[in-house]
Amino acid sequence: MNIIRGIALAIIVFFSAVLHAQCNLEETIVICDMTQIDSNNDGTPDGIINLYDEYTNLTGNTIQAGTWFDPGFNFALNAITGDLFLWDLNESSTTTTDYQFQLTNADCGSDIALTINLVLGPFSGIALPTNLEDVNVQVCDSGSTPLDLCIPLPDIDLFEALESLPSPHANGQWTYEGSSPNFIEVVGSELFVTVPYQPGPPLVDEETFELIYTVPGIAPCNVEQETRVKISVVREVFSGLAQNKRICEDLIVNGVYDNDIDLTDDDYLLFEDIEGTWSMDMFGQISTLGDSVININAIYQQIISNNPRFGCVDVDFTYSVDQRSGVCDDSQSTISFKIYEYLRPFSQSTFPEFCEDDESIPATINLYDQLGFANDNGVVYDYPSDSCTQWNFVSGPSDLGLVSNAGGCSPTPGYSYLAPVDLTVAVPGTYVFRYSVNPEINCNPDNFEVLNYIDACTSQIDTSGFCGSESAEVVIVIHPKNYAGEDTVDLSFCSGDLGNTIDLISLLNTNGIDDPIYVGPFGTWVDLDTGSAITSPFVLPVINDQQTFNFQYNTTNANNCNEEATLSFTVFEQYQAGTNSTTQVCSDDSSFNLFDLLGSNASAIGSWTGPNGFVSNVSEVIFDPSTFEAGNYMYSVPDNGGTSITCSGGQATVTVTILQNGNAGSDMQATVCRSDDQLDLQSILDSAADSGGTFQDIDGTNALNGSIVNLSLLNEGMYSFQYTIQDNPQCTPSIAILTIDVIDVMSPNVENQTFCLTDAATISDLEILSSAFDFMWYDTSTSIDTLPSDLLLVDGEDYFVSALNSGGCESDRIQISVNLLPFYDSSCNDCEINDGISDNDDNENEVLDLCNLPVIFPEFEIKIYNRYGNIVYKGNNNTSLFDGTSNVSLTIGSKLPSGTYFYVFNPNDGLTDPFQGSVYLSR
Repeated sequence: MNIIRGIALAIIVFFSAVLHAQCNLEETIVICDMTQIDSNNDGTPDGIINLYDEYTNLTGNTIQAGTWFDPGFNFALNAITGDLFLWDLNESSTTTTDYQFQLTNADCGSDIALTINLVLGPFSGIALPTNLEDVNVQVCDSGSTPLDLCIPLPDIDLFEALESLPSPHANGQWTYEGSSPNFIEVVGSELFVTVPYQPGPPLVDEETFELIYTVPGIAPCNVEQETRVKISVVREVFSGLAQNKRICEDLIVNGVYDNDIDLTDDDYLLFEDIEGTWSMDMFGQISTLGDSVININAIYQQIISNNPRFGCVDVDFTYSVDQRSGVCDDSQSTISFKIYEYLRPFSQSTFPEFCEDDESIPATINLYDQLGFANDNGVVYDYPSDSCTQWNFVSGPSDLGLVSNAGGCSPTPGYSYLAPVDLTVAVPGTYVFRYSVNPEINCNPDNFEVLNYIDACTSQIDTSGFCGSESAEVVIVIHPKNYAGEDTVDLSFCSGDLGNTIDLISLLNTNGIDDPIYVGPFGTWVDLDTGSAITSPFVLPVINDQQTFNFQYNTTNANNCNEEATLSFTVFEQYQAGTNSTTQVCSDDSSFNLFDLLGSNASAIGSWTGPNGFVSNVSEVIFDPSTFEAGNYMYSVPDNGGTSITCSGGQATVTVTILQNGNAGSDMQATVCRSDDQLDLQSILDSAADSGGTFQDIDGTNALNGSIVNLSLLNEGMYSFQYTIQDNPQCTPSIAILTIDVIDVMSPNVENQTFCLTDAATISDLEILSSAFDFMWYDTSTSIDTLPSDLLLVDGEDYFVSALNSGGCESDRIQISVNLLPFYDSSCNDCEINDGISDNDDNENEVLDLCNLPVIFPEFEIKIYNRYGNIVYKGNNNTSLFDGTSNVSLTIGSKLPSGTYFYVFNPNDGLTDPFQGSVYLSR
């Protein structure tokens, strides 16, 4: 190195020989190895040279001292002494003019006395000593975790692998020498690599990377210098990305968190190394270092057992992964669950109502005191806080001075959750206010942040889990009063001028400003002298001489708001004849007092006159409609008066009309048969009853239509019906109760029956399986005509039978069908015609006996022939039976001789074939 420096000095001497001026001098100094410069020759290099000395060494000349200037502002030059600190120059020279230093002195005035150019050789630094693993530096991989990969960080500034003195020149370049896929890049002097995670042993994930630092230079020094270093990068352990959770209490109460959860699930922890352990928690959920299963509901139960009003509680679970090398740190992730107490509903518990101008109205009222809050097992969930609460005016005539909280959880000055309002300015109306509570009241301030990691590089704010707010309205009602009028005194009247009743309201004065005096269901009068209630219109009592009344009118509206006015007046007695009236009475009405018809204000000192000279000197006349005459009855009273008022008497007329009333007769009772189908109630009325009345179904049988009772709709039993007649609407209806006893006879028990046609069966032959007083037979279910008992039965015909009791009541009809077996049916004993006739008057075989054939075949024809084939007899139902006498022409009435005769019997019914036989006539 000294040889190089010597050569450089010789070159400098050569160039300086051509310089002869003392100003604007220029020299070049070459320092190829600055690490060998030792300015004080103490054996320890310091890299300091003196520009005066270097100039003298180069030229052999000296130069007047002055002031040095560094145009490049390298801040390595002492301007007074000329000392240049080479180690403070950052870069090596790549041109001869990279470093220039200028001297000015008194000799050269404004000119530059000397310019020195410095050529500085390259210095790439000295690598730190290697360790046993043959690496210069071991570092922790700053970009090994999933989160770090999102924002890559350098693992090391490579200059840290070099010794600090002297520092390597900064104009060099770092390059990677190798082919590892885990090398990312070198940016400037910063190394970016990644060491992948390998779960399980070996626990240390490490890789060594070799890099070269090359610094350029120029001749006569080296054109470049390089230094090699080996960097061991150890992967940083990663405990994962904690996924915090915000949980509102109501979710737990509703069973959302009843099940166990595993904290290692991605919902709670992402990308964690599996070699970590869990720390014990204050709720005892983590029982071992490897236990990662917890139950939020169990934690919540512990919380509320200690304090049901817990506000909010942080529940943390920490997962730790120990470092694998001394160059790295341990990693720890804490999963935080924040459980928030949810707001319980509240509502107005009392409803203040006041009357306007009422002395009981307080000057102020706290709206908060009107609310009722939830009480759960003695725990009151109220929210008395100026923070995170708000009162708002909703509606009404005014806000009554309410101060709202515009600051939310940072209260507005003057705001109070008590919300006092001024009722002294309240006009009648309904005032509505709303109290709102922000859920942050249970956890204020709450800076808990929840990030939902979509992947290691992307996250978003998670707003779930917040509890809802609550609000309720408070209503205050100021009710207006009803106007009661003004106090009114010193009024005087004759009792007759006022009439029987006085509208007391009309006597009260008004102020002409307020609404008319209220008259309604809540207006009441009271007698101030007796304390008793009175009514208006006021009924004047009997006035003796004079009487003063002191009343008070109170109007209490539906909202119990009261207003009052007093009324005082004096009434002088005025004999009253009463009022004209007209009355109609029924002839059967009770007697009544004519005086009562004059009205309550009539004086009892008058007299009566009436039809046909009727006179009564007493006021009370008992009028009997059955003996008195109808007409006009006049009542007269005398005059009366005092010194200031004269009250005259008068007359009143009562006109009486007597009305004749209808008669419903006496109550009646009848027994009827249900089988009668219907009953006309007219038929059982009392003979004295008037017609034209109406019938009513008292028992609600629905069987009555007009006066007709449908008996078929009734069961056996007693039923009552009312007959009402009222000739005049003013008369009391006349009523008679008609009771009927309905008898229902049990229907007979019968079956379909079969007979032989030759039996000539009749109605009387039909068999009934039950007993009754009697039975009735009909050809239809509705026929009114009964069938005779000897009626011949018809094949295939339906017959209807009913039972009859001893009272003549008939049962429902039962249908049966009759089947007649045909003529000569094998199961029947046919009717046989006798084969012999003896005309000897012994009453045996006197005629040809046709058995039941004439009955069975009423249209039959029979012809009898003699042995010669001549007809000797023609017969039918209208002829006598054959007794041996001829009834045909030419031989009519002739007695036929003994012998054998032949007959042909034709049933003539269109169904049965004719048949023949023989008979022997014996005489």
